[in-house]
Amino acid sequence: MSSDNFLLVAAIDFGTTYSGYAFSTRHDFLRDPTKISLVQWSGSAGMVSPKASTCVLFKPDRSFHSFGYEAEDKYLNLALDKDHEDWYLFRRFKMNLYNTKLERNVQLTDFSREKKMPLIDVISATIAHLKSHLMAKCKEQGAEVNDSEVRWVLTVPAIWTDPAKQLMREAAEMAGIRKKQLVLSLESEAASVYCKHIPLMKQAIGDNGDLDVLQAGTKYMIIDAGGGTVDITVHEIQKDGHLREILVASGGDWGGTKVDEAFESLLQAIIGKQAFQEFKSNHILDLLDLTRIFEVTKKTIKDNNSDKVTFSIPVSFLSTYNSLYPEQDIENTIAGNKHLSSHVELLRDKLRLSGTKAVSLFDQSIANITEHVRKLLLDPKVRGISGILMVGGYSECPLLRDAIWRVVGDTRLFIPNDAGLAVLKGAVITGHCPSTVSERVCKYTYGVDTWSRFKEGRHREDYRVTAADGTTRCKFAFSSFVRKGTAVKMGHQTKAKKYTPASTAQDGMNFTIYASTEEEPVHVTDTSCQKIGKFTIDLPDTTRGLARTVSVTMCMGGSEIDIKAVDEDTGQVVRASCDFLC
Repeated sequence: MSSDNFLLVAAIDFGTTYSGYAFSTRHDFLRDPTKISLVQWSGSAGMVSPKASTCVLFKPDRSFHSFGYEAEDKYLNLALDKDHEDWYLFRRFKMNLYNTKLERNVQLTDFSREKKMPLIDVISATIAHLKSHLMAKCKEQGAEVNDSEVRWVLTVPAIWTDPAKQLMREAAEMAGIRKKQLVLSLESEAASVYCKHIPLMKQAIGDNGDLDVLQAGTKYMIIDAGGGTVDITVHEIQKDGHLREILVASGGDWGGTKVDEAFESLLQAIIGKQAFQEFKSNHILDLLDLTRIFEVTKKTIKDNNSDKVTFSIPVSFLSTYNSLYPEQDIENTIAGNKHLSSHVELLRDKLRLSGTKAVSLFDQSIANITEHVRKLLLDPKVRGISGILMVGGYSECPLLRDAIWRVVGDTRLFIPNDAGLAVLKGAVITGHCPSTVSERVCKYTYGVDTWSRFKEGRHREDYRVTAADGTTRCKFAFSSFVRKGTAVKMGHQTKAKKYTPASTAQDGMNFTIYASTEEEPVHVTDTSCQKIGKFTIDLPDTTRGLARTVSVTMCMGGSEIDIKAVDEDTGQVVRASCDFLC
């Protein structure tokens, strides 16, 4: 679909902790790019928010039931009636796309840790529900359009691998979104695009100045801190308004869920590993309720807070401990632990932590982020930045913002009023202008596994082979298409590489794609290299034997890699199918 013939852009921000969608019509975008429609999700206890909990519930037959707060509330009611055991509840499953070696059939374990479903099916059902919900909401607001007139945008972390991006794309296609109507938007880029359109009137920390609407020549760092991952990159605004990436996106799984993990570790330290595992297994209802309570309470924790932080804990938490250790008193156990005695107190159904202990739950997450930012600020490419933008839900955490401020020194630190929605809103704008980011930096050296001509002193002797044409070749040679650190324009096509079949009867060529952290890898077996996918080129006409040459290019600069192959003799484009989930 061209950029001119769609009537509406709909973006889905599929987050680790929270997910949501937004949309705008072509007409509204042309009048005001920031005029974007959101939906309010409702939950129990009067909870209303522009994003819902990333939680999806399936019936015992694995058919979709509900999403978000509705899914959590339904599961809680099922658990109260003890009817939940055959149902499938999945929460915060996005990180499986970051931490897992991905294949199409990779399985996702449900909340009970007893049942599994294919990860791609869970994601696809979630996208399908959000798509259906969004289209219904558009109709309610008088923006009814045909499905073919919508451009869909899915957000993905910039540090995700190509297999993870492909799995998201395939899940979206399974959900009914046509390939030609789908754009993958890198989250930090989407946030940057949004911030470029607004005055950043709210300053997080620092001097009294404000960073006005970002102007041409402005160079700035974006820290996208979400629930799961933290993406950090540096952009520069060009004269034509486009963004140029001058530092490749980097980061890690240091988001807000790391704080949740630290809280779980503390609970385990209090009652012991065995008791905590039994609590998690036998009291799923209480565990879900406890995670909800902590999600709310952790947002109130501030640095240098002498006040104790109090959590309500379920009766089953202590009863599990008492049933395993009837001769021991939990208070004496805590008093005997030098790491807990001065910081942890249990009073009936209340867990009280000292301010110091509560803040320490953020230590690992914040230390990883600040150390990475400190290193990036030493990079010559980063010198002269006008400021640092913090976006994402976790960026609203005072502890994180204060820690970043202490690292960045005189560099101004800013946060938009709606930092938690910057990615979602930016994704909508990106859908209207997919080429806003005009240049990116290659994170790796990309290439394929080939039989190159053997070079003495360069190639390994044990890789020497003789090809069908009698030439001496090196198997497992790394044939590079683009080097790490290379700046590539949107839609950039690498210099063509020419390949010929190894035998006269060969009706296709199979290539394995590798990524290397080195600029000039020699063999695909080098420790710096990792297999990331494969592509196949069809050569059905074998009548020309070995006299067949195919010219192959990689299309770079976008959020995904594509392959183009051309028959040198006929000039015809040869079908080349690329698969990163092999």
